[in-house]
Amino acid sequence: MSHAFIAHGPKDVDSLLKVHEALRQAGIPVWYDAPGADTEESRATIADAIDKSFAMVVLVSASAVRSREVQAQIERAVSRGMTIFPFRSDNARLSGVFKKELAGSLTDGLMDEGGLQKLVTRVRRRYRQKSPVISVMNLKGGVGKTTITSQVFGAWQASIGGRVLLVDLDPQYNLTQTFFDMDLADQSAMQDKSVISLFERSRLHASDAVSPAEAWSKLSTEPIPAPDPDDIAHPLMDSDAPGGVLDLISGQFEISKYAFATDAAALAAIRENFLRMIDHLRSAYDLIVFDTNPNATFLTKCALEASDRVIAPMHPDMYSLRGVKLLNLVLNEQIAEDVRPQLSVLFNRVSRNEQSAFEADARNGAHDQRAGFKLSEALLQHAIPKSGHLAVRAPEPEDAPWKSLVIHKGRGGGLKPVREALKASAGEIRQLLMASA
Repeated sequence: MSHAFIAHGPKDVDSLLKVHEALRQAGIPVWYDAPGADTEESRATIADAIDKSFAMVVLVSASAVRSREVQAQIERAVSRGMTIFPFRSDNARLSGVFKKELAGSLTDGLMDEGGLQKLVTRVRRRYRQKSPVISVMNLKGGVGKTTITSQVFGAWQASIGGRVLLVDLDPQYNLTQTFFDMDLADQSAMQDKSVISLFERSRLHASDAVSPAEAWSKLSTEPIPAPDPDDIAHPLMDSDAPGGVLDLISGQFEISKYAFATDAAALAAIRENFLRMIDHLRSAYDLIVFDTNPNATFLTKCALEASDRVIAPMHPDMYSLRGVKLLNLVLNEQIAEDVRPQLSVLFNRVSRNEQSAFEADARNGAHDQRAGFKLSEALLQHAIPKSGHLAVRAPEPEDAPWKSLVIHKGRGGGLKPVREALKASAGEIRQLLMASA
């Protein structure tokens, strides 16, 4: 689990608690050492915590400037190329490593509400860069959202590596059924080991809780604790798999309840729950991918506000183009600019022999005006071919989940070019994420 490490002086307890609580409320995992502990064992624990951090927050104070321990922590972070966020908690004069390493990036925010909020915003931005979130979305059905979510990002995990989490946000939960049979999917939903536990208090959080799947007319608005990934996610790779981590938070029909809810305040509360839960899960994964429904609903807005980029699968035809146009309208009209994800479009089910006239025209800008935005600039260079290997099928009862992934299937039968297209698309998406970080 990655976290923000807070370096602080022994007299910075009040400031430490304020910063810790502000970051925690923003869904950012935090680690700090207890004041006064200075043993060989505690130093080893601190060093390990720094090495596992995505960033370091340094409380700049007279107490910290005089602390050899804090100086050593900063030097360790610098040697590892870690992002450091210095935050002045008093007007201490800088010296030593503080002056050398932090003076250029030190702001005058001090410990007021505005300065603290600026710190949280900067740390959250770095946290999200560490583990980006992607929504696979088009407001037209049947364009291959589930295929792209499972097969392209299954290829990502196999070829790029890291820890990848798939989240089934479509009430039809076809992604879940790509990997598991209906009985297991339904059993997970009955236990609330499913996507609904990202929105409301459930049996996953407390044994005496009423399942939100059983209470269609009521929304539980209380804040919920972040679940351990092992408690909510299903591993798709077993001991016989080629390696790596690919997990799934399974879907269920009952999240349809949010489309019928009319209590705006309650919906806002569970939306905040969802956003905090996804931010928390970023600490355990290197990439999170949503499979979404083809409608503009409450779930759509939740997914878009949590995402850093949208990948819109599109067939080379006018019907798919209209779905992308509507998606772009939703992005620009319904999602605030400061949280609006970038949009990329991925051609799916294209001919492997020759480029269609529609695809060629789209890449040359002929459909930009009809799309309502620069479609030609949003199109990914690579495309996914039309292939029976990519058809969504129910898994065989005896097969492990990962065997549903084309990237891990055997040889022959035209598999090689399909696998290469999946890996190329995954690699291009990764480059886009890195470039926008």
